[in-house]
Amino acid sequence: MTTDRPNVLFVCVDALRSDFAFGDHGCEKPFFEFFEREGTAFDTMIAAASSTTPCVSSYMTGDYPPDHGVLSLRDFTLEDDVTTLAEVFDAAGYETNAHVTGPITADTGLDAGFDSYEYRTRDRTVYTDWFDEFRADVEAASDPWFEYLHLWEAHVHRDLPPDATDDEIEYDASVRGVAEKLERLLDEIDLSETIVAVTGDHGETIHDGTLRHKAAVIGLNQVPIPLTGKRTRHVRSDVEESLRESGIELEDFYNSLRRFSGVDFPNAFHRVGHSYHVYDYLTRVPFALAGPGVPEGRRVGDQVRQVDVFPTLLSAAGLDSPSDVSGQDLLDGRIDHRPAYMRGVGSEQERGRWLDGVRYDGWKFVTGRDRDVRQLFDLESDPKERHNVVDDYPDVAARLEGMVDEHVARERELGEDDISEDAEQRMTNRLEELGYL
Repeated sequence: MTTDRPNVLFVCVDALRSDFAFGDHGCEKPFFEFFEREGTAFDTMIAAASSTTPCVSSYMTGDYPPDHGVLSLRDFTLEDDVTTLAEVFDAAGYETNAHVTGPITADTGLDAGFDSYEYRTRDRTVYTDWFDEFRADVEAASDPWFEYLHLWEAHVHRDLPPDATDDEIEYDASVRGVAEKLERLLDEIDLSETIVAVTGDHGETIHDGTLRHKAAVIGLNQVPIPLTGKRTRHVRSDVEESLRESGIELEDFYNSLRRFSGVDFPNAFHRVGHSYHVYDYLTRVPFALAGPGVPEGRRVGDQVRQVDVFPTLLSAAGLDSPSDVSGQDLLDGRIDHRPAYMRGVGSEQERGRWLDGVRYDGWKFVTGRDRDVRQLFDLESDPKERHNVVDDYPDVAARLEGMVDEHVARERELGEDDISEDAEQRMTNRLEELGYL
């Protein structure tokens, strides 16, 4: 290596749940065990949203959506005055390369600071020649380098490894397959000169492998309605909208169905995917790093936040972070427990249907913008978030609701979106291809 700066490989496995990464559920995965043994692993990082683009923008800037401007999958452009990880690494003399997929196209502005920003279609997976090409690109990069890799295999419409079996939960098999590929990649990297970090952008509701869950998902979503051209999910959506207009919300009802789950991990009972809410199984993601200077043998259970990735990676590389970001350096020997804000927005353009929440001091509070949703969960006694206790603790709810309102109000300070019609259409086409629309 020609400088005293370490190389940095930063990997995001899209839709990666912390509990499946670190083996709390599903099979053991040596790739993640490596970080617990040789580095520092944070198992309770709270995502800024439950959909990709706002989350990636948050760890790439160290700020929340009301500050960096990427509010949802459809409000997708960074504010001009934010600084990205790649821009800091580029200014420090790094070669910067990104290998991305999903909705994080160059139209988002996330390409800022990258010397190359390679976007690939979702069929180019770790099981194809593309991954060999990526490994060759890393080998050929000039020291010091910053490589960002975004993987899509664990996302809905999952790509499974060739040796996946019917006995495996599909989601767990997809994560295992990706982890095995990344484990081999580690063998090719000089870890004495390279910081390696891995995270997820958001979590996921999954097919849990039980017949009851499969029947519920199919029955409530996929059954064709004769003579209408619709499926049950369309009828259910119409009914929900009518009830919502009458002031009746079904979120607590759907949440209560989870008691019929036949598995021990938290999961929705009637759907798969993400973005519709901010439950922990949708927003609790792993963050782990190893390499020169990173403390070894640590698994940290304290709550940390997705915005903390930005200053932490820069600190690991010996670089200063801008002082005005929301994130904190997790490697400086102490963790300042701060509120973790999150949003459930998905591809909805109607902001009145969005959900906002905060996770703080052992509680999670969730509220709807124009929806009659107010939920409070005591995470110590109810870690699976099944029981809404908002009426039992009005003072706690009021305090957290004030924090959420203050956080969301910052959106009013954002400038007008200047997304071109062409960029808007390109993103619409991309979201359709990915199954969001």
